[in-house]
Amino acid sequence: MLDCINSSQIIWLYFWISAYRIGNAWMIRTQFDPDEYWQTLEPAYCLVFGVGDHSGSLGSLGSHSSINRINQLPEKQRMHGCALTWEWTRRSASTSSAATQSASSFLSTSIIRIGQTFQTIIDQALHGPVRSYVSVFPTYCYYLACRSLFYWAYDDKSTFNDEDSGFQSRLKQFIRQHSTYIISKGPAFFHAVLVAAPTDLSVWLIASRMNNLKSLPAENYGEICAGNECCSYSWQFWALVCSITSWFHGYALVRTYANSLETVCLLVGITLLGPDLFGESRFSGPNSGGKHELPRRTKVAFVLGGLSVCMRFTSLAAWIPIGLIISFRSGKTTDSPRTKKNSHFRMMRTLLGCCVPFGFFGVLMGCCIDRWFYGFWAIPFLGNIHFNVLLGQGSLYGTHPFLWYAYAGIPAICGILLPFFLWDISSINSSPRSILLGIISPYIALHSLSEHKEFRFLLPVLPLICILAGHASCRLVHVIDNAASKSHGANGTKVVFSIFILLNYPHLIYLGIIHQRGPIAVNEYLSSAINEGALRDSRSNEIQEYSIHYLTSCHSVPLYSHLHTPNVRVYAWHLDCSPDCRSHHDRVCESDAFLNDPLGFVMSAYGHSLDGSCIEEAMMKAPPSFLVVMQDDAEVIESLLMKKLKMSHVASIRHTIKSLSWNKRATYNATDLEKCPPHGRCPKVFTIFSTIDVHFNHLEIYRNSLNK
Repeated sequence: MLDCINSSQIIWLYFWISAYRIGNAWMIRTQFDPDEYWQTLEPAYCLVFGVGDHSGSLGSLGSHSSINRINQLPEKQRMHGCALTWEWTRRSASTSSAATQSASSFLSTSIIRIGQTFQTIIDQALHGPVRSYVSVFPTYCYYLACRSLFYWAYDDKSTFNDEDSGFQSRLKQFIRQHSTYIISKGPAFFHAVLVAAPTDLSVWLIASRMNNLKSLPAENYGEICAGNECCSYSWQFWALVCSITSWFHGYALVRTYANSLETVCLLVGITLLGPDLFGESRFSGPNSGGKHELPRRTKVAFVLGGLSVCMRFTSLAAWIPIGLIISFRSGKTTDSPRTKKNSHFRMMRTLLGCCVPFGFFGVLMGCCIDRWFYGFWAIPFLGNIHFNVLLGQGSLYGTHPFLWYAYAGIPAICGILLPFFLWDISSINSSPRSILLGIISPYIALHSLSEHKEFRFLLPVLPLICILAGHASCRLVHVIDNAASKSHGANGTKVVFSIFILLNYPHLIYLGIIHQRGPIAVNEYLSSAINEGALRDSRSNEIQEYSIHYLTSCHSVPLYSHLHTPNVRVYAWHLDCSPDCRSHHDRVCESDAFLNDPLGFVMSAYGHSLDGSCIEEAMMKAPPSFLVVMQDDAEVIESLLMKKLKMSHVASIRHTIKSLSWNKRATYNATDLEKCPPHGRCPKVFTIFSTIDVHFNHLEIYRNSLNK
């Protein structure tokens, strides 16, 4: 694809980038947003290992066909729980056929049936699920492979040679001991190799393509390329450095978000479209006689675009400009006066003959995937449009001002890249770099129209920002080197590289290891405690059962995907916060009821009625094996838990840093920050260098004394 780059170079680069991203995924021990687990891991786990819904919410598998496929699994593989949020279980209450009935007097029966079928499908789509299984599919495939691996690891009847018996026995033992980690953390490593690394590589390839464009005039680079002094690989090198060292890429790209898959589809698509997008392609072969032809890679790119739309319909804000740019260039790439007259025809033919149909084919592929998993023709991106745009209920989960992405979102995710990005676009003129800006700008503008905004929604355009920032970095290095050659100063490469390292990695390490580590650490503790109990009672040859109740904020803790334990059935319950209760002022969500009155909620939930409580009868529950609650709420309900429910406190898990203060007296050593005491409360204050006190919020874990 690039004349100056051979395939072996690309393979080796991909290998090293993958190794880096695997280490990046291993380092991430914290939670950024619940969607990382609830919209990818939990649905995939439900399909492969789960049966029914034991989450305490309204979730279900979503279709009889899915249930039948799961129930065909052996008992040991389908005994685990299943938790789906409202996005997966949303359904149309009824369908109306009034329109078709009114037209029955003049339409034939067959047309009426077609109309009814079409109306039913549209109604199911608009009022149906808002999440697509397209983004879940890679994790689903990974879990299928894990299930086969577990079949083999737990099969004691398999035979092998004496020479291999020792190795295979140790390998099986390793898989058995680390099955929880394989299920909970494995998808992150999977995404590191198949999502994050291809994104980084695409950044390098796109920058290489733009750097080697013969049509790019030297003046677009300013003085740095005068006399061909610009190193042929400087731009792509610095673009890759910007992507690799970006704190937000390191923090979010390796996570199992639909946004991450949308990102890799966009970047791989732009890579495939490079010649067409940046002006090298002539859209016709040398022997075609001017006949309009498009290469196969262009068609594949728009199929990826269609799949992106299935995952998140807002990706249209990137793919529509791409299609329009390619269509416009298709009418300007032939120099023959005879064919210039037909430029408008060629533009429309490119748009309607390639961009739209192959994008639609990608959408159709996504719909077929959803049809298989849901059991009916669900079109989740239409459900997403209905819920977020037509009903405007996305605002139930938080609102921000229109310009929030401009003054907060972009600066936050860019970090130190922001001044480089602004410097580059200030002199962008009409160079091919303006095409990237033409993709970034409408994407941000469309997302700004929504009241509900999140940092991760901008993840797909961050790699494009890295490409532009990499160009500015190349310019800065050249400026520093020119100045250093006169004054014998510092090397420009070392200076810029040090800036990226020092201003990206400290907060990446803090956010990836310390901030919001509680949800992951809590389930690590619980799975370890459950596994120890299962091993202790393994002689009974019976499936052990445990129940866990999470009295925490909305979907703040992953469930079954992080509690997978062989020969153990776990029943988990979390507080409901679905739109069904959020959108009705006369109803109170379980999460809000607990937040407003923790003590009253616990008394009602576990068998004590209180006047005025908005808790359904079905919520009355027996005391669980384990109960998880935030530190501040634990102080309110601890007496009730211990005296009435016979539960004892077993662990405190650090979650976030609550505050910092000057040290008054040294009460704890900084070396003890690594872990809490195994049984007991963590100290609430830690002292660093006998100067600063660090105050932590904790998640408290209680265990039923009767189940020990």
